[in-house]
Amino acid sequence: MGNILDELRYNIKNSTFINLILIIQFILFFWQSTMILSYFLDMPLYETSNNIQGDTAYYSLGYSFSTDEGKEAAANQSSDPDYISNQAKVYDELHANPDLHFMTFSNVAAIPVEYEMLRKRFTDQELLDFYCNSQYPGEYNPTEMPPETLTIPSYEGESFAKYDTKICRMDMPAMEHFQLQAEEGRLLDEEDFNYTWDQKVIPVLVGSAYSSGFDIGDRLDADMYGTGVQFEVVGILKENTVILTDAIYTLTGEPYSLDYAIILPFFYITDLPENENQEFLADANYDEAFQEGMIAVDADTPKSEVNKIEKEINQIFVKNGLYPVSMVASTYGVKIFRTESQETLEILLGASVLVGALTISGICMSTITKLNRNLKRYGTEIMNGQSVGMILAAFLLEILLVIAAAMMFTVWKFMDLIQLNLVFLWVILALALVSVLIVSAIFIRKLLKVDIEEIIRSEE
Repeated sequence: MGNILDELRYNIKNSTFINLILIIQFILFFWQSTMILSYFLDMPLYETSNNIQGDTAYYSLGYSFSTDEGKEAAANQSSDPDYISNQAKVYDELHANPDLHFMTFSNVAAIPVEYEMLRKRFTDQELLDFYCNSQYPGEYNPTEMPPETLTIPSYEGESFAKYDTKICRMDMPAMEHFQLQAEEGRLLDEEDFNYTWDQKVIPVLVGSAYSSGFDIGDRLDADMYGTGVQFEVVGILKENTVILTDAIYTLTGEPYSLDYAIILPFFYITDLPENENQEFLADANYDEAFQEGMIAVDADTPKSEVNKIEKEINQIFVKNGLYPVSMVASTYGVKIFRTESQETLEILLGASVLVGALTISGICMSTITKLNRNLKRYGTEIMNGQSVGMILAAFLLEILLVIAAAMMFTVWKFMDLIQLNLVFLWVILALALVSVLIVSAIFIRKLLKVDIEEIIRSEE
C-alpha cells in the first residue's frame, strides 16, 4: 500500500498541469453530456409550469387564428342571435361525454364582493391577503396599503362597497379531479352547478383562511358580472388545499393555493337570457369556462388519442356555430430547444454532440500524453521488478481523484437542477463511471504494449 501511495504522490506532483487540464475537460464533458441527455430524458431545467410531475397530462383549450377570415369569424360569432344558446349546448355536450376528459378551472374571475361584511369579520392583514392581486399571504402591509383604499366605487346602484378578493371558478369534473376536501360543511353538489335567472343565492366554498370569520350558511353580497347575488358558504376547505398542474401555477412554479380563495362554480344556465344583463352574465360564464378549459388525460396517453379528442371537441364547437379551438400541450418534461424550428433543433443538437465528441477526444489525448510522459518510468519500474498491478492501481487512484474533483464541481454547479430532479445526479455519476472505464481501458491497453527491451536499449 505504501508503494501505491508513493507512486500516487509522484504521479500527482509530476502531472499537475495535465491533471488540471483533465479536470477542466471532464467538467465540460459532464456538463455537455448532461445537457444533451436532459433533452432526450425529459429532465426539467427550470421549475416552471411545464415540469410539475404527475400522472396527468393537461392540454389547454385556446383559439388559433391562422387567417384574417378566422379572426373575423371568431369576432363575429357573438353577433349570432343564438350565440348564448350555442355556448350552452357546447358546454353541456363537453360535460356529457366523459371520454372528452374536459374540465375547467379559472383563477382570474373578476367578481367583487361586499366589503363591509368582510371588514367586520376579518383583520386588515387578512383583508389584504384576500385581495385578488395578493397571491401570497403578507404581500401587502396594512400600514402601507389600508384595505379600504382598495374598495371599488359602485356605479351601478348596488348598496355595498365592492372589494376584489381571489375568486376561483371550477366545474364538477375539476372539483373531483383535484380531490378537494371540506374541513367543515360540504363540497359542491351537482345541482350547485346549474343556474336559473331567478336564483339570487350561489353556493360557494371558501379557503381555510376564511374559517376564522365565516360559518357554514353565512352569506356575502357579490356582483357577479353585473348581477347582484349572494354567496352562501356551504363548505370550508381543508388547510393547504392546492391546485397542482402544469397548466395552473404561481409565478414561482409553486402549486396554486386555494387557502385564500372563494370557489364559485361554473354554471350550466338552464334558461335563455331575457335582457342584456343576463346575456352578459351568460356570455362571461361560458366564455371564461372555454378559455380556461383543460383536457386532463393520463400522462402516457398517446398523442394520436389526444388528437382524436381534439377533433371531437372541435366537432362540437363547429356544429353549434362556434369557432373551433386548439389544444396546447403543457405536459411534464423539459422543452429545451423545442420552441425552435426542427431545423434549428437539429443544428443545435448536432453542434452539441460535435462539441461533446471533441471534448472526449481531448480527454483521450490528454490521457495518452500523460501516459507517454511516464511510459519510460513505468517500463523501468517494471524492468526492476515493480508489478503492473501496483502501477495500474496508483494511476487509477490518480484518475479517480481527477474525475471526483470534476464531478464534485459539476454537482455543485447543478445543485439546483439536482434538487429539482434527482435524475441529474444519477446521470453525472453514470458519466463519471463511464469516464473511469474509458480512461482505464486506454491506460491498460497502452501499458500492456510497453516494450521493456526497447526501454533497456534506450537506457544503454
